Amino acid sequence: MKEEPEIVKILKKEEKLGKLPRKSPFSFENLQIYEGSAGHVSDKTTMVFKDDFGTKTDHDKRVLTAFEDEELYRTLVENVLEGILILDFKGNVLFANPAVANMLGFKSVHEVIGKNVLSFVDPKFHKKVIKNQDLVRVGKEAFLDTYQVTTADGRKIWVEGLGTKILYMSETANVVYIRDITERKEIEESLRASEERFKQLYDKAPIPYHALSPTGIITNVNEKWCNTLKYTKEEVTGKSIFDFVIKSEKGLAKASFEKKIIEKKPYTGGHERTYVAKNGEERIFIIHDYFSFDESKNVRSVHTTMEDITQRRQVWDKMVKSEEKYRVLAETSADGVLTTDVLGRLTYVNPSLEKILGRRKSKTLATPFRNYLSESTVYLFQQAFLDVRKKGRKMENMGLDVIHKDRYEIPVEANIAPLKKDGKFIGIECTVRDVSERKRIERELKRSEKLRTEFMNIAAHELKSPITPIKGYLELIESDKNASEKIKNWARIGMRNAERLMCLVNDILDVSRLDTNTMRFNMEKCDLGEILDSAIEDIKPDIENKNLRFIKEMPDNLPKIVCDNHRLSQVLKNLLGNAIKFTDYGAITLRAEEKEGDLFIYVQDTGIGISSDETKKIFTKFYQAYTGEDRKNEGTGLGLFICKEIVKKHNGEIWAESKVGKGSKFTIKLPL
Repeated sequence: MKEEPEIVKILKKEEKLGKLPRKSPFSFENLQIYEGSAGHVSDKTTMVFKDDFGTKTDHDKRVLTAFEDEELYRTLVENVLEGILILDFKGNVLFANPAVANMLGFKSVHEVIGKNVLSFVDPKFHKKVIKNQDLVRVGKEAFLDTYQVTTADGRKIWVEGLGTKILYMSETANVVYIRDITERKEIEESLRASEERFKQLYDKAPIPYHALSPTGIITNVNEKWCNTLKYTKEEVTGKSIFDFVIKSEKGLAKASFEKKIIEKKPYTGGHERTYVAKNGEERIFIIHDYFSFDESKNVRSVHTTMEDITQRRQVWDKMVKSEEKYRVLAETSADGVLTTDVLGRLTYVNPSLEKILGRRKSKTLATPFRNYLSESTVYLFQQAFLDVRKKGRKMENMGLDVIHKDRYEIPVEANIAPLKKDGKFIGIECTVRDVSERKRIERELKRSEKLRTEFMNIAAHELKSPITPIKGYLELIESDKNASEKIKNWARIGMRNAERLMCLVNDILDVSRLDTNTMRFNMEKCDLGEILDSAIEDIKPDIENKNLRFIKEMPDNLPKIVCDNHRLSQVLKNLLGNAIKFTDYGAITLRAEEKEGDLFIYVQDTGIGISSDETKKIFTKFYQAYTGEDRKNEGTGLGLFICKEIVKKHNGEIWAESKVGKGSKFTIKLPL
């Protein structure tokens, strides 16, 4: 005799012990499916229910004919959308409808029947399936659960199973109704992920958030809220939000909140509120409240974003103080100060500018500044305005003429800078200085300079006229054979001083010509070597008289330059003459070289030197490094000035380097 399955033994044992519950006569467990001789559904198949006494009733009385028509039964089973599985308690498939085969990717139900349900359930759900099978086996209530299964074609789908015990082919079994819930699972997962994402956004948001009940009780805060006010979420949840508002604002904040609850507006915001952090620090926020409502239009919760403006307020307070300070400076400035909008219309005028214009502020504001400029300078200002606007940089020392109310012009010097807000051009700021007095003094100086130049020119010509015959007579005396040696010596002294006077006159004439731009330059291509040799030849006797060494350093292949031979020789003789004059011991060096497309000439000595302060001044007119009564060397202070101007006419530069007691080096740079 075949041994009974273990599950049957357990069921019988539990039935004897009275553990199996009393079932309704219409429960799934009491459903019997009577089949034909082959064990399959036949045309005689009938589904009946047993009564509580376990006896079969007469067909006419208690038997409920579920399906008398085979075609109706087959249509219902084969076309139902949900899958129907009947399993034994080892998990083997005893019956499956076409919906199951379609759902699991099988071609027919025959491929499903006989398989163990665990063969297509994902391994991580095996324990759940076995547990649910056991619950059905021992007669517990029906189960509803979800599993992930692998279809025949390898797809992963989610199914929901509703299972309970039935009597199938005279044996208890587990009937499971399954449906594909993959799409629902994906939606749920998407919603869960979305909820998690928004939760993370809430918690990790860069601004503080809090959620309140309709009475102002804190139900949630995010991390930024906690970090800003130095509390933990546990310390504030369940407390009134007004406990954290500064005392002076608490009453107003509570009244405002209650009013908003009554008004039932979905959003109210943009108001300031000061909160007190755990460490006592006061933080200022812009508050935005969003109200959530239930079906009855009552406030369900309040969600608040908080924009921390504490630092901005501190900066603003500093700006206000700074603005007040600069406003006082502008109001008391001796210079005119103005600002304009993007169209050049005045937006601010200080008292000094009112005085310059001769007009009150009330008459000038909102009018274009160009209305108060002369015709000769208004276009200059307009161009400057456009340049400042386009390039974003200031313009300084611009000469303009302002028209006074009484119609006379006032020369001014203007500095213009762009005004910007958030990086955007919003106008200009401008300072205006009245330079009328300075212009008057400049005109006087020019007139004085002109008179001095004219006087020097006249004086030089007048002095030059008698010097020529004086020199002639002195030369006659010196060459007269009948004159004594004593008289000839006097003549030589007179000749030397006449030469000095002639040099002075020539210097004065050169300065006059340079000042009036009348000095003539005969520019031609010259051999620099010849010019240098000529200059050396002229000063050679003076070098020998002072027993100085002379050093010449000059390459043979120096290029020719375009210059005035006479004037460049004049510069070299002047520099060499000064070097000899201020050097008692050592050497005089003349050097030339070509470097980076320019020609450099150096005159260097080992003389007394010049201080660093005076090297900057020696090229100015009439300046002498030492003017004490005990100075040994004579001069007018015009030589270096003339040298500088001649070099400038050659588009060159000249400068000096010197140390007291170490000598000096003068450098001439000329373009090739």
